[in-house]
Amino acid sequence: MVLAHSKQRPRSQKAAQKRRPATKASPPRRAVVGKHDEQGVVRQALLEATGASFDVVAPNPAFPLPVDSLEWFMRCRNKDEIEAAPYLNTVWKEKSGRVWLESLALGDTIDWIELAYGEERAAASLDLDYSRFDEQWFQSDFNRRFPIIMARIREYEGVVSGISKTRRVHLEIRRAGSKGMLVFTVAARVDRPKGAGLESLRSAIKKNAEALKEAYEAIAYLGTAKSPPPPPEG
Repeated sequence: MVLAHSKQRPRSQKAAQKRRPATKASPPRRAVVGKHDEQGVVRQALLEATGASFDVVAPNPAFPLPVDSLEWFMRCRNKDEIEAAPYLNTVWKEKSGRVWLESLALGDTIDWIELAYGEERAAASLDLDYSRFDEQWFQSDFNRRFPIIMARIREYEGVVSGISKTRRVHLEIRRAGSKGMLVFTVAARVDRPKGAGLESLRSAIKKNAEALKEAYEAIAYLGTAKSPPPPPEG
């Protein structure tokens, strides 16, 4: 009997054990969003917005931004899908966090100058160094030599600015090139709020893709209107 009694815990110990508050469970840790999760959300949003599939690829060496400033780069590579959605062909994320959506080319200075002024003037324009295009003196000189082309660029910028304000996004006419030629595209910049989740990014991608489509199609219509009529048959 004595041995059996010695194995029992004193009542005071049992009571203390009952009064001890239960340990609270640690809150679940938030899952860390990986780069591949983000890319998957962007690709799905692009598919929903355009019907086109995008692949993560290495940027072309001629890409006008330093490759080391990019976190990832995507492009649509299916010919039929490209033709169906020319307003959005390239997407990339800068290490700063900004995501860009860009269309196929709207046109270039050589074609536009040839269309407006002829082949000889277009050939002469190959000597221009367009890397100075942002400078006021260059734009003044370019406008003096090719006023029709400068007016065209300003008109496209006006279209993009108007749609940006209406849709509350950031659209712009982008230029790529330097010696001899500039290529123009329309692009959307997605500024992702710090700490925003993937659903926010998905919604922003789709919203900007819709704005980009509107701008590209509006500019394409203007470009068609500026083309000369086809020659009469016969």
